[in-house]
Amino acid sequence: MLENKYGYFSENGREYIIKNPLTPRPWINVISNGDYSFMISQTGGGCSWRGNAAQNRITRLYQDIIKDNWGKYFYLRDLDKNDLWSLTYMPVKSSYQDFSVRHGVGYSIFEFKRHDIRTIMKVFVVAGAPLEIIDIKVINEGGVSKNLDLTSYFEWEASIHPDEHREFNKLFMDTSYDKNLKAIKLKKYHWGFPDKDGLSNNVDWDFIGFHACSEEVKSFDTDKESFIGMYNNEEYPLGLKQDKLSGKEGRFGDAIAALQTPMVIEPGDEKRIVFTIGAASIGKDEINNINQEAEDVDGLIQKYTNIIASDEAFKNLQIFWDELLNGDEVNTPDDSFNLMTNTFAKYQAISCRLWGKTAYYQTSGGYGFRDQLQDSLVFLEAKPELTKAQLKLHAKHQFIEGDVYHWFVTYQGWGPRSNCSDDLLWMPLVMYYYLEETLDYGFLLEEVPYLDGPSESMYNHSKKAIKKALTRYSKRGVPLMGSHDWNDGLNAVGHKMKGESFWMSSFLYLILNQFSDIANYMEDESFSKECLEHAEKIKKTFEEFGWDGKWYLQATNDDGEKIGSNENEEGKIFLMPNAWAIISKIIPEEKIEVVIKSIEKYLLKDYGTLLNYPAFTKPVKNIGYVTRYAPGLRENGGVYTHAATWAVTAFAEAGYPELAYKAYKGICPPNRTKDPDVYLAEPYVTCGNSDGPLSPLYGRGGWSWYTGSAQWLHRVAVQDIIGIKASFKGLVVEPNLPSDWNHVTYKRKFRNATYIFEIIRNGEKKIIFDGVKLENNIVPDCQDGLVHHIVVSI
Repeated sequence: MLENKYGYFSENGREYIIKNPLTPRPWINVISNGDYSFMISQTGGGCSWRGNAAQNRITRLYQDIIKDNWGKYFYLRDLDKNDLWSLTYMPVKSSYQDFSVRHGVGYSIFEFKRHDIRTIMKVFVVAGAPLEIIDIKVINEGGVSKNLDLTSYFEWEASIHPDEHREFNKLFMDTSYDKNLKAIKLKKYHWGFPDKDGLSNNVDWDFIGFHACSEEVKSFDTDKESFIGMYNNEEYPLGLKQDKLSGKEGRFGDAIAALQTPMVIEPGDEKRIVFTIGAASIGKDEINNINQEAEDVDGLIQKYTNIIASDEAFKNLQIFWDELLNGDEVNTPDDSFNLMTNTFAKYQAISCRLWGKTAYYQTSGGYGFRDQLQDSLVFLEAKPELTKAQLKLHAKHQFIEGDVYHWFVTYQGWGPRSNCSDDLLWMPLVMYYYLEETLDYGFLLEEVPYLDGPSESMYNHSKKAIKKALTRYSKRGVPLMGSHDWNDGLNAVGHKMKGESFWMSSFLYLILNQFSDIANYMEDESFSKECLEHAEKIKKTFEEFGWDGKWYLQATNDDGEKIGSNENEEGKIFLMPNAWAIISKIIPEEKIEVVIKSIEKYLLKDYGTLLNYPAFTKPVKNIGYVTRYAPGLRENGGVYTHAATWAVTAFAEAGYPELAYKAYKGICPPNRTKDPDVYLAEPYVTCGNSDGPLSPLYGRGGWSWYTGSAQWLHRVAVQDIIGIKASFKGLVVEPNLPSDWNHVTYKRKFRNATYIFEIIRNGEKKIIFDGVKLENNIVPDCQDGLVHHIVVSI
């Protein structure tokens, strides 16, 4: 499906199959169970980590998307022919008879054939355990017996281990080989945090790393110098020019892990070997100053490093991911739409953005306050309790005054406290959507502690966030920009707490109107009234000071200068305040068409909707780093995919389904399979941005995987194009299908029932629910554990 010279989608829509290792950029998979993660490219590059990849990386990676030459590698030697190759294209880069990589949901499978020896290597993270399995099958498809050995190799990293301090960090590592377990273990007597008394470099790494093999180990090595050789490289290591590996271990080498297992395979026979890599907690947790149960490293090795356990773990993995992804399913005439909505957008949002928090373009140490809150909306159809858990986690990183960390790390939980204007408000917004999905009003009463104060209800956490935002107005009554709004690149606009954000006007307006209903439910009538009063004030100043004639301003800076105005030479129009004016309904009805036409004329392009136009060609000191990108890159006149999804919503809300679909198609990755050498990025996950028209590489994708656009691409597909939305009363039906879609089906879980929609274009306008015509467009909330059928005629 959607095949090009590099690969194609499997027929079931659950895998992307790469047939040429030389893709335009590394095409990777980010695989996580929510605790333990790794990423792996089509060449075998990548690394593993636990918790997060900045504070607790387990294996080494050097960020280089051109070379892609760091990974966990497996070498096969034909001992009779003195021939060596790797089971992935890197690092040996040998010729092959057959090659493929299948990136699936929670796993990747590498198939390689050379000299009639076929290898199939399946890699995945075990659901619910801190380790990965590398399951290798070696098949002799030739006519003669094969005398082989298989050797693993990777560099340990462990803990906070920045490359510029690698020589220092390696001094604390201690490797050992356990003959009975056929395993290498790693301890490290340094993490990089101060201890509870504030003493630097005085805390052990709280884990034991391990690497084990299911079969006979004829030799091993834990020292890079003896395995690679001085002034040599991974393509043909010194250790593989010798009969056996050196057997070095201890505290005086350069820590790696290499295990070598022999095999003789007769014609037509096969051999299967299971390797594991993982990190087991020793239970001290001096970093977070809590007591936790130690994990049994020997038990983990024994339990999972065998063929039976591998098969069972992989079977359980399928169940694990099915439960996460099967909350909804579409079937439309557009294969790309189906692929992303049913599988890849949800998988990307969960495995990478929420859990792995790292990919090839960015290594993250934790959570963005607003970022992963938005991402957690992806759980609503299948497992809304995970959205709830994310809300509670973020509430714990709020100050009692109502403001929050801009981001916070996994270990120790610290982050920067800033005057970012929007961070704190995503909590009440996501709370509203969670309640709309679940009717779990009891959650409002659950208590969670502040960073610097006692526990209070989740209702009060959200209320305090709003109350804090209501203290941040300009003299004219427009919400302040602060350190920046959603667009981090506007970081010089309002740092003196004078600059205004008209996007914040629309965003806060939406939240105030939503939360007034929640306040009413909580019988907090005075705050409900306060929300509505502030909403009206914001609406008035938005119109009075934000309207620029044909669109709304983005901002004014601390000096009162307009940004996003027709008066500007560059950055005349910004997407965010104009799209959100429609989304929030702050815009007067008579101006909707004018704004839509402006967005269409200036911002809607072939590859999605630009964030601003025209791009800045030189830095502007009182705007921010957005102007310091080259014109057309990222937030500077590029398609910033996260924001581009909101253009889909705006077009749909305004009643322009064809424009909504055009805006969607431009950012839907499988549509770029037609021009892979222009797009460059993976065609099965969203990229953070693609270059705008002022870039000489117009349409080039970048910053793939680790982007907040994945969840939103799924959400706008089902809510704004298919048009099925949760509401407090039931499921609202408002299809915005493109004119050439005559038949669509959509299956969705909702409050302990399953709803199957069939949308038919037949010139009528009616909804039949379980054989009965509805009087409105709200499907009843049944909560009966049954399957219900709805026929929607349009």
